[in-house]
Amino acid sequence: MKNILKIGRAQNYFLILISSAAVAFALSGCFGAYNALGLHLFSINVKVLGPSNAALTGAVVSCSNGETVTLDSTGIAKLSFSDVGPYYISVRYQDNLVASYNISMPSDGGKTLTANYVPGNASAGENVGAGANYFGMMGARLYPMLFQYVFSAYGYSVELAKYNPGEYTEWQITVDGKDQMTTRKAYLTKLSNGEQWWQASFVANKDSMLMEVLFSQQKQSIRRMRAKFGNESPKEVPVTEGWYTSPMQLTPESIEGAVVKKGVSLTVPAGTFTCDQLEFGLAQGFTLRMWRTAGVPGGVVKYEMVGSNGKNLYSSELTAYGSGATTELGSY
Repeated sequence: MKNILKIGRAQNYFLILISSAAVAFALSGCFGAYNALGLHLFSINVKVLGPSNAALTGAVVSCSNGETVTLDSTGIAKLSFSDVGPYYISVRYQDNLVASYNISMPSDGGKTLTANYVPGNASAGENVGAGANYFGMMGARLYPMLFQYVFSAYGYSVELAKYNPGEYTEWQITVDGKDQMTTRKAYLTKLSNGEQWWQASFVANKDSMLMEVLFSQQKQSIRRMRAKFGNESPKEVPVTEGWYTSPMQLTPESIEGAVVKKGVSLTVPAGTFTCDQLEFGLAQGFTLRMWRTAGVPGGVVKYEMVGSNGKNLYSSELTAYGSGATTELGSY
């Protein structure tokens, strides 16, 4: 592991994210339980395009229902589902992450998702051990998965209350009890057309990344992004359609139905809060727990995934919150 971490600064993020992706795929045997019976009730298509919008032959589409499809000249993978619930889809090409999606059946049944592959600028002869070069090749592939950490928990929205412009929260994320990174998200401003600027930052192993993202109305898609890695100058990041899928929004009835305890005193790095504890059964043997409280942007101070053996697979705790956040990258 120590040798791997030396490959490049950006890879620190990648290793942590892959650890969590493995947790997501651990659910595949549960979510796709009926696929083995041949009962395919729902389906979606994943279309993968390369340069000049040509079909990206050879791209691999993998889903937490157990399906893996290597694309032919059509550039389209059809995925079938037999069970209701959330699923995770990843699109890879030549060991690069092209896109990732959180979907839900049956609500997303019949959709066509389009992923666009943007080749890296680094040539095959470059030394990927130099962090900046490695980031040049991998950075754009990491963004989709990083967004999942900031704005969702296993495909579901982690915001149980609204953020007001200028409000921010900071989090410490632990995967499998060891790999850690800290994140920060802030709602910067709302434009006259309803689009929203948000800020997200990550620190892992003393390396840092700062992004400012322009979302469409209701944060359904990403329209523009600027990013800064370490001490480098901010740069505009090319944004393509299909990069990001918005988290699934829980109904008010589902949220209230998940409350198992009220008035729980919970201490996290940001302080001690009186909370409601919520529990959702994502699949057999896997529980998503959330602690909700008033007076904090987003209304949540902790969320975690716990396995049937009681092992904490993933947790995120609030470390700080406040107001007054504004652009640091001159985005608007």
